[in-house]
Amino acid sequence: MEVLEKRRRIGIFGGSFNPIHLGHVGVAERAAREHGLSKILVVPAHLSPFKTAVPAPLDDALRWKLVRLACKGHPLLEPCDIELRRGGVSYTIDTVREIKSQNMDADLFFIIGEDSAASLPCWRCYDELTALCRFISFPRTRESSTEVRRRLEAGEPVDELVGPCVAAALAEAVQRGG
Repeated sequence: MEVLEKRRRIGIFGGSFNPIHLGHVGVAERAAREHGLSKILVVPAHLSPFKTAVPAPLDDALRWKLVRLACKGHPLLEPCDIELRRGGVSYTIDTVREIKSQNMDADLFFIIGEDSAASLPCWRCYDELTALCRFISFPRTRESSTEVRRRLEAGEPVDELVGPCVAAALAEAVQRGG
């Protein structure tokens, strides 16, 4: 009797991650659990098409370091620098096309916040995008990158929002003036 091989299910979790926080990690793990994902690629954007007017408060190198630190200890989370390496505006369709070309045998799932779901039809190449991947949306968490940055600027602790490793790296960056 022939056993059919189960297709891999890969999640893609893109965002500014400016900085990444425990809410992001929790959403990614919940998506993996609820949708049977074999891994989730955590993809920091180089430049979000929705945030092009203002440069990111944290530079690419620091955000990439923080994403890698946040993923440690979470075996299903895999940092992916595809958009940082590509540079320019980070359009989801370009990322999904590239990931699909490297994983033709996998089903792709793109994780977004509920607040972004309503604008999906306005995304670049929406029809192709929905043919290449399914979208999974989650409500915003109580943690926010804005709150993390506010606390950092005020000299307040951020450990409970980002975890100890990310908090230490952020504190080091603040001390260096970066």
